[in-house]
Amino acid sequence: QQQQQQQQQQQAASDADEETISKFAQAFGDEAGVYFGGPEQQDQPALLVHGFGELQGAVEVAPGTRIFTGGALAAIDGVLAGRYSPLDFRWFIGRHQNLNVLTGEWCAIACARPIALKQCLGLPKPLWHEVMELCGGENSVLSRMEFAKRRDLEEADEGAEESEQ
Repeated sequence: QQQQQQQQQQQAASDADEETISKFAQAFGDEAGVYFGGPEQQDQPALLVHGFGELQGAVEVAPGTRIFTGGALAAIDGVLAGRYSPLDFRWFIGRHQNLNVLTGEWCAIACARPIALKQCLGLPKPLWHEVMELCGGENSVLSRMEFAKRRDLEEADEGAEESEQ
C-alpha cells in the first residue's frame, strides 16, 4: 500500500509538472527571455530573475536591490492574467559552479537595477560587455579583448547589413 501511495504521489507530481509546462508555454510562447546561465545543472529548473517583489515565492537577491529570483508559478499566472509581459522576466538555464574570485574566474560587480534587469535580446552588444565597459579599468580592457574575438557578432552584423540593403 505504501508503494502504491508513492506511485500516486509521483504521478500527481508529474501531472502538476506537465500542467506547469503547458501554462508556461501558453504564457510565454516564443516571447520567453531564456538565457544560458552556465554549463552545470542544465537538467535543473531555470533560474527566474525579475523586478517584482510582490510575486509569491520571490526572494530579493540582496537587500535593497529590488531584483528578485523565484516566484515562477506566480509569474506564469501573472503573464496569463495580463499583469506582466513575458519579457519582464529572465529565465537562466544552467549555472556556473565553483568559480573562484581569488583566481579571477569570477568577479563580483555592483550593478544598477536598470542594467541588471535590462531586456537584452537583440542588443548590438551583449549585456556582459556593456557591464564590463561601464566598470572601466581592467574590466573594460578585458571586455574589448573578448569582444574582438567574437566571430558570431561580426556574422550577425554582416547579416543585418545585408538585410538592410
